[in-house]
Amino acid sequence: MRLPACVYVNGDLVAGGDAVVSVFDRGLLYGDGLFETVRVYGGRPFALADHLERLRRSAAMLGFAVPRLPWQRVVRSLLDRNGLAAADAWVRVIVTRGSGWPNLRPPPRPRPTVIVVAAAIDPALRRAQRRGVRVHLLPFAREGFLSEHKLLDYVPALLGKRFAARHDAYEGLYVNAEGLVTEGTTSNVFVWERSVLVTPPVTGILPGVTRRLVTEVAASVGVAVEERPLPARRVLRAREAFLTSSVAEIVPIVQVDAQVVGTGQPGARTRQLQARYREVTREWAAAGGRRGAGRGATL
Repeated sequence: MRLPACVYVNGDLVAGGDAVVSVFDRGLLYGDGLFETVRVYGGRPFALADHLERLRRSAAMLGFAVPRLPWQRVVRSLLDRNGLAAADAWVRVIVTRGSGWPNLRPPPRPRPTVIVVAAAIDPALRRAQRRGVRVHLLPFAREGFLSEHKLLDYVPALLGKRFAARHDAYEGLYVNAEGLVTEGTTSNVFVWERSVLVTPPVTGILPGVTRRLVTEVAASVGVAVEERPLPARRVLRAREAFLTSSVAEIVPIVQVDAQVVGTGQPGARTRQLQARYREVTREWAAAGGRRGAGRGATL
């Protein structure tokens, strides 16, 4: 995969191959930073304010502030320079505490590093959304209050993706010591139980922006959504299930390890929710970036 033509680094748009940070940047040394990945429709970053709010909350937890920037202008300029002004794409915002002497104790007056990158959506995503995917139940979980923040330390997700790839799976689902599925390495998980849409509670997991938007869309069309613990055995017995993330939107699960989900094809209710979510994003883009869940027929 080619590097982006242009990257934003600390106020400058630079060639992707020339983008650098200090070897003393705390994001590099200690994972002392955060990131957010935002979906872009027709050149407009979707739910950017929601992502930036989560980024600010997490930065405050770490003890530094996200710089105040004209984020919309930064994103538009970056998309223009990468030939993505009218494309479906993604944008990643990375903020570290900045550079300092290699000491675990943070500097008293940090000067954060800000990096923004953009790229087109992988064409393979549409195939995954259409056909559904296989997932693998991982023998470990990412838990605790730090898991509620999108930290640069993504080693559990990296290992989870490797485990999943070894099992020819699109995604790995974390399973904790109690046998509960908590989330995917880069996604949240939903299971249909009769007419109710069930997803694990957000305590100890990343509160996904798209997870919340999907629950709003589902509620707007009359679907009951409940947060409750999700044992792995219930995922294995599910008739319909799906993943959500900002980039992937809604991706049906059609197999969990060796267990086929339902008929092995994306279920009708998941299909309908996918369609409604796409309508919402199209309505949002057509309205110039003003989001509203809207209403529709009951699923």
